[in-house]
Amino acid sequence: MRSGQLLEPPDSHRLNAAEAWLTLRNWREAKAELDHITEANREHPAVLDAYADVCEVSQNWQEGARFMEALITREPDNVDHWLRLHAALLFARRYPEACDCLEKALHRFPHHPALLFKLAVTSAQLGKYENAGFVLYELFTTDGGKYRRTYLGMALDWKEFEPMRDRLLAWQKEFADAPGETSEDAPPTNRTVL
Repeated sequence: MRSGQLLEPPDSHRLNAAEAWLTLRNWREAKAELDHITEANREHPAVLDAYADVCEVSQNWQEGARFMEALITREPDNVDHWLRLHAALLFARRYPEACDCLEKALHRFPHHPALLFKLAVTSAQLGKYENAGFVLYELFTTDGGKYRRTYLGMALDWKEFEPMRDRLLAWQKEFADAPGETSEDAPPTNRTVL
């Protein structure tokens, strides 16, 4: 079970059964088990999380986003919830809302590398390459460049960043030549709200 507060039987058994069905990718049976959980426990974080899992397996992204939003109101300090909400919003093609989600998450988790990278990708998907550049540069310089190699390599492989390829290659050369230093033409590290 995924939450600190445990459910009591029979709801705990229903949740365990739903999770077992999900391991078999049978979202219909998992949902049926969850639908039998008492109304009083339907808002329990572990139940909301399991419903979100059902939505992911069934690719019902709109409903999945709704469950993740409810889960975030109960457990806002879990970065995984924010990442899953972002993914659901992307799959639902709600790109501006996906950016807003990450901006809110970054207020709670400043400089979180996965959040920064996903914000850069989503900005690029929206054609906001300048903002994507700001975010990537912040990511590459966060914690003394700790994540630079990993995320710069990823950015060079992502098609969303193809229009920024020359800039990424220039950063790659700059960072290889002078670790820890930044160029004068690098963007400032302040993100803009999309």
